[in-house]
Amino acid sequence: MIVPLLPLAVAIAVGATFVGILIAALPKIANLSQPQTAQNAIEPIAGGLSALFGFGIIATFVVFFVGALSFYYLLDRRNRHFGRQQLLFAAIHRYLTFKRSTSENIAQLGYLSDDSTYTEDPKPAGLWALLALFATPIVCLIASYNLTQDMRRHDELQSKYQASLASALTEAGFQESNLPGYKSHSRDPVLFLILTAITGGLFWIYWYYTLLKDYNDHFTDQAQFEEQVLKILIPPPAERICGTCGGSVPAVAKFCPNCGRQQTG
Repeated sequence: MIVPLLPLAVAIAVGATFVGILIAALPKIANLSQPQTAQNAIEPIAGGLSALFGFGIIATFVVFFVGALSFYYLLDRRNRHFGRQQLLFAAIHRYLTFKRSTSENIAQLGYLSDDSTYTEDPKPAGLWALLALFATPIVCLIASYNLTQDMRRHDELQSKYQASLASALTEAGFQESNLPGYKSHSRDPVLFLILTAITGGLFWIYWYYTLLKDYNDHFTDQAQFEEQVLKILIPPPAERICGTCGGSVPAVAKFCPNCGRQQTG
């Protein structure tokens, strides 16, 4: 969150320093009638303003660089997550097709998997970061719009997928557990763009916060969803009863984990 606040911090620092230089120069400006006094007064003021100008140039470059780096990070995370999820969708579809041959819901999973592959293509994070370095305000707005719109479309696809998957698991003969309901993280990018324009860019601070929060929340929810799906698809290991203590022993274990006795048969 330092990214949208950094320009404000730099602007406040530069403005406060400039006002401080002027205030410090006021007593000396009052004695400008004498040539020697005028020279002594102007030199420190000019030096302070020059240093402030140099600081402003360096600080502006740092702001642009940090902003470009942040959008590279956001776009790269988006690309890696979408690519990983496409692999997961395709793998689940192949597995359920093998288990059940085909059905309407399993076919729907295949359509949604293909839809994700063709519509959620990776974005060139490096190119966007380079553009943001030289045209930060415009590129940041475009990137924010695209990231918000991508999450909105991804929400719709993910919601349809989870609904179809629940039915497909039942059709494939799995004892379906309650899959977690999908939590929407979509927002209206057009509305956010209008509010950013109306507020002179201040609303973008909140917009940037929602980008971080929505994607992070989606990643967390997706991890929980995947864990639940794996519990359904991967059957628990076979177990047997220890003849000595009566405890539960994995079928592949040579010794009882409870009493340590060697298992036979």
